[in-house]
Amino acid sequence: MGEVAAHLAMSLDGFIADPDDGCDDLFGFYGSGDVPVKLSEGFPELRVSQTTADLLTGEVAGAGATVVGRRLYDITNGWDGHPGGEVPMVVLTHRPPSDWPRGGVPIHFETSVEAAVARARELAGDRDVAIAGATVTRGCLDAGLLDIIQVSLVPVILGAGIPWLAGTRGPVRLSDPEVLEDRGVTHLRYRVRR
Repeated sequence: MGEVAAHLAMSLDGFIADPDDGCDDLFGFYGSGDVPVKLSEGFPELRVSQTTADLLTGEVAGAGATVVGRRLYDITNGWDGHPGGEVPMVVLTHRPPSDWPRGGVPIHFETSVEAAVARARELAGDRDVAIAGATVTRGCLDAGLLDIIQVSLVPVILGAGIPWLAGTRGPVRLSDPEVLEDRGVTHLRYRVRR
């Protein structure tokens, strides 16, 4: 069975987006290198260093399903059915949209974080489940379902915005980080201790 892993870019002060959901200050490292990376049909081509390219392509290759909250799903328009790696997506929501199914990967809707992760595990088989978004990450932590937190720490202080981990029922204890330093970003990988 694969692991449940959350990965987001985050500012030094803990935000994953500015107050208007903008991420430009956090995504600069996606254009800071010479290695082209295409994570999915719905994503633009990135130009990153080899270190970041290896990290991103490894994560996408290892994922068998993605879980996303309804807010992020709406902001991204469901990535037009291509959330990354062309794997099934499970959306955590109390109000499934009426305009599905449409093109792209299979999309499923669940009303609890436990049901969403269980469905994603079923869809992923032996591969990992990727968690996208703040609310879903916090819900997975609170329910004891998250195995890994991968932070792409960007050297910027936003001052305000959408927090990633603040509000989680704590304390949540983590392992010492695995650290990958790169241009414009430091990737930190933590195991959630049980």
